[in-house]
Amino acid sequence: MIAAIDIGNTTTKFAFFEEKEPIFRLDTPSDSSFSAEDYWRVVQENLPPTTSIEGVIICSVVPSLTPVLSKLSIEKFGAEPIIFDWSVPIGLVNRYRPPKDVGADRLANAFAAWKTYSADVIIVDIGTAVTLDVVSQDGEYLGGVIAPGVDMAAEALRQKTALLPGVKLESVDSVLGSNTVSAIRSGLTHGYAAMITGLIAKLKEELGLAHGDRIILTGGHNDIFGNLLSDPAVIVDPDLTLKGLNLIYWELASKADNR
Repeated sequence: MIAAIDIGNTTTKFAFFEEKEPIFRLDTPSDSSFSAEDYWRVVQENLPPTTSIEGVIICSVVPSLTPVLSKLSIEKFGAEPIIFDWSVPIGLVNRYRPPKDVGADRLANAFAAWKTYSADVIIVDIGTAVTLDVVSQDGEYLGGVIAPGVDMAAEALRQKTALLPGVKLESVDSVLGSNTVSAIRSGLTHGYAAMITGLIAKLKEELGLAHGDRIILTGGHNDIFGNLLSDPAVIVDPDLTLKGLNLIYWELASKADNR
């Protein structure tokens, strides 16, 4: 079994794979105060006791937590982890400049999309930030768009205004809010959906993407935004990053076997 670990700004996600599909998923906070033992307690409470780990791959956008999860891998899973970042050769051409500035999670998403779909793909990842990334059917990561995340925007409204309340993000049917809470929810859901839809349209026009392109929605809140994006090509895949890491693990293993 392969363990894929995606260390995000807000959440650290674990997935345990047999072949290409995760058979077990676990989300934990990305807490800088956590030790390897703290993460192990959370994993141990949820992981089936007979689980045998063959290998581990980690991507991280929180540098301080990378050694913590690496220690977990070595001491508890019994495997030296692959730390995936822009410098790891996986056959995907990175057109970002400078190449090191693109997050490992975005490259893992791009690799998964390239290997899964025979088309140009726009990946919409709704996490701590909202990112749109483009990967061509020829295996080129072309670049993307970064915007503040939905929860970040909600928190900014609460902190930077005197009278607006904090709200729990929920979908609302009507764009027109009948009270302050529904008006904020509309802005966060319908507003972000309109922004994302508009950016997708502009990317398609700018890049001249083919009619066979795909839009993949991943990250948090995909349950809300999957129904709000107007493009019929949208595919919802909340595990895209983890699937990409698993595919990268086997790509690297195959290269090592052929040496």
